Amino acid sequence: MRSILVALTIIAILTRFVMLNYPRQVVFDEFHFGKFINGYLTGEYFFDIHPPLGKLLLAFSGWLGGYDGKSMAWAAIGDSIPPDVNLFSLRAVPALQGSLLVPLVYLTARELGISPAGALLPACGVLFDLCFLIESRLVLTDATLFCAVVLQLYASASSDKFEPLTLSWTLRTALAGLAIGIAVSTKWTGASTVAVAGLHSLVALWRTLTFERSYPSPWRRVLSSLLCQAVVRAMLLLAVPLTMYISSFYVHFALLPRTGSGASFMKPNFRATLAGDKVNATVLEKLVTLGKIQSTELPTFWSKFIELNQEMLRANSQIRNQHIWGSNWWEWPLMQRSVLYWKPPHAQPPYATDALPYARIYCIGSPLVWWMAAVAPSLIVAMLLSSFFAFASLPSWPPSRNDTTDQKSSSSEGPARVCGALGGCSHLELGRVQLLLGYLINWLPFIMVERVAFLYHFLPSLLFALMLLGVGFDAAIPSKAALLRSSDRQVSSKAHDAAAGVSEPMYRLALDEGNVRWIAAAGIVAAMSLFFAFFAPLVYGPPMTHADFKARMWLKTWE
Repeated sequence: MRSILVALTIIAILTRFVMLNYPRQVVFDEFHFGKFINGYLTGEYFFDIHPPLGKLLLAFSGWLGGYDGKSMAWAAIGDSIPPDVNLFSLRAVPALQGSLLVPLVYLTARELGISPAGALLPACGVLFDLCFLIESRLVLTDATLFCAVVLQLYASASSDKFEPLTLSWTLRTALAGLAIGIAVSTKWTGASTVAVAGLHSLVALWRTLTFERSYPSPWRRVLSSLLCQAVVRAMLLLAVPLTMYISSFYVHFALLPRTGSGASFMKPNFRATLAGDKVNATVLEKLVTLGKIQSTELPTFWSKFIELNQEMLRANSQIRNQHIWGSNWWEWPLMQRSVLYWKPPHAQPPYATDALPYARIYCIGSPLVWWMAAVAPSLIVAMLLSSFFAFASLPSWPPSRNDTTDQKSSSSEGPARVCGALGGCSHLELGRVQLLLGYLINWLPFIMVERVAFLYHFLPSLLFALMLLGVGFDAAIPSKAALLRSSDRQVSSKAHDAAAGVSEPMYRLALDEGNVRWIAAAGIVAAMSLFFAFFAPLVYGPPMTHADFKARMWLKTWE
């Protein structure tokens, strides 16, 4: 596994960091985040609808690279970035996060019980998908969110391997809490990690209950065990993220002591705490006299924290402007829309020439990755329904007193059946359900969102869909044990092999551990890489001919 992780990481670093300084122009939402970085580095207060952690990481990256927050105004998309601005350092943190996301997805898939070959599919799906690529190459916070979403899933799955309340279990559960804190402190959509972790915790507690009740344990002991575990989970999965969320705002306020563009969003008492603002003690007294405010008292940290979050919520709810590149939630799974991020304002080198007039950067996915991932949830639903009906067809439990079947056998199988049906014993089935619900939790809330949304809002759901793709791959491609059982029934002699057109060496190769899966996975990954190579110009943005551009616009709605 180590060699796979090394290879995935190297390729991810190369694809994320190559041409990172290109284009030396403002691309899409860098127009916003560049201003936020300026605010942190100059101390001028700004307002944004998202929590501050992701922006703080971007500002820290720029500061490390010597950026002072004054050299670039980030006034409009397409504005040139001066040579003295270390653009590489500003884009480096997202690129690093995007690089680490790939091996993290592989590790998470393995923790979820997906085979080594099957785990390559979600990992390479992220590696060779162009949406994940472009979100990792710009001054944006999405890569922070993606890493946190997967880290929470990894930590939760890893904790299942250890006895609850042990040190190993506690550390992994704390890591899940840390990931939740990062996600929620970056974007409110990261609250999906709270729901996913809560679902996992409920199932884990139920598994503890069913396990304890499989033995003659007194109810007091069972309830005590459940209560202790529930309290620790609440502390690590709720208190830790909440502390991180509040702390990020403390740093936010500390770095923004002076008035700035965001001051107008805040109440007069808040503005009076900002140096240089026109609202001062004298103005506050006048406002009290006029009855517009109740007192001249300056707000505490908690008052400022509550006011800012209320204003973020209000501003989010009032975003009604439509966007030419906006899309609907039902269009995302099949990638029916894209988003144009950048085109040069003028057709001039190095961005365009007379022979190569088309230079574009799109937020667009790899069709193969997205369309395969779109099928995976439906496949898993079919598998779960099949398992459910198979269980429902089994004899009832407990057996009747007049049942003449072997009572000893029934007494041992009954609790196991009940346990498995409720998620207590079938780790694989449990993982499928949680991944499917994670997919829906990240996607379906956008049904109720009235503000404009874009294709990249689906990417957290796509992470779960790719995990489900790995699960479906393992179910579709037989393991060594399944092949051996099949061979015992169907292939009893070399003559039969010859008649079937299967040579003995190839047959032995197929039966070798995992070779069938590895061969199938290699073919899918090779196809992913070919799609990546073909569509990559739409993300890296080199000049191309009109014919080359049109050849990559498979759907009219992409243009």
